[in-house]
Amino acid sequence: MLVACKPSNLLFQKCEPAGVQVSGVDFPAAGRLVHFILELKKLIRLHAITLLHSNSNYDRTAGAFAAACSGIRHVTNVHSFHSIQFNLTHWIRNKFATQHILVDGYCVKDLLAAKDGIPSGKISVLHLGVDPASMKKDEGARKRIREEFRFTGDDIVIGNVGRLVPMKGQEYLLWAFSHLASDNSSARLLIIGDGELREDLERKARSAGIANRVTFAGFRDDLTALYSAFDIYAHSSVEGGGETFPFAVLQALSQGLPAVVTKVGDVAEMIAEGENGFVVPDRDVTALSKPIQLLCHDAALRKRMGEKSRERLLNNFTTAKMVDKVEEIYANALSA
Repeated sequence: MLVACKPSNLLFQKCEPAGVQVSGVDFPAAGRLVHFILELKKLIRLHAITLLHSNSNYDRTAGAFAAACSGIRHVTNVHSFHSIQFNLTHWIRNKFATQHILVDGYCVKDLLAAKDGIPSGKISVLHLGVDPASMKKDEGARKRIREEFRFTGDDIVIGNVGRLVPMKGQEYLLWAFSHLASDNSSARLLIIGDGELREDLERKARSAGIANRVTFAGFRDDLTALYSAFDIYAHSSVEGGGETFPFAVLQALSQGLPAVVTKVGDVAEMIAEGENGFVVPDRDVTALSKPIQLLCHDAALRKRMGEKSRERLLNNFTTAKMVDKVEEIYANALSA
């Protein structure tokens, strides 16, 4: 296997320690498509590559035509809830130079079939997976993080992880928390992430009178420890921003947390309603607050649903299961 990416990319830095062969390719931003295709063709010939897997729209185009010109197969990923066909070149690429497309959710598959005219049989849903062994709850980390943010042992911490941008819907989570806060004196909201809306969200928390019970932690790279400090996970994304299958919710399942999520993209696929969490309409503050309030009042329910979350992840969303599916798609593409 050979990975080709920018030398400045974090992926490049991770390949060598992992024993994966890597080649630095300084992908141009735009306007040099033919040059990029020729560079990839050289790598295909030099390393006797039989299948090329691309990931973003620009390298998808170059990769598809480099593969077609080299007589090999091309598979690609689509990671967002958007069309991938904006011009004639894309239409040719999708129809003639791409053997299979992997998408993060059924919502993306339906969109590509309806809007881009790509046959549904050419598209497979590949939900993300995580390594459950590396994302287990850590009681030591839980104690440390809760001490850092001055949470007591009795506090019930509702966690949210994501960029502070409109599509993540943290505004609705703040209003939902304000609804339940008066009946739950021990409830605390911990929001992890940064972005353009931070100042506005902090202002909204103050205007709702909940600023002393909401913590904006900013960007953090110790997510496993932070999730260990949560008691409930809430994901409040809204339609229209391209949300498909967020890693943030998988992390919550891996940590054995009950989850309350909005029905956006394929997020609901991670939740068995009433078993490991609840699915509510997006932008509906009342609908979002009610199940969180229920979980705040019922420790036994939190424990039971948390156990089901971990079980659901192990059965459906591990890296091992994801790799098996990718290998199956590769085999089918090569034998077609």
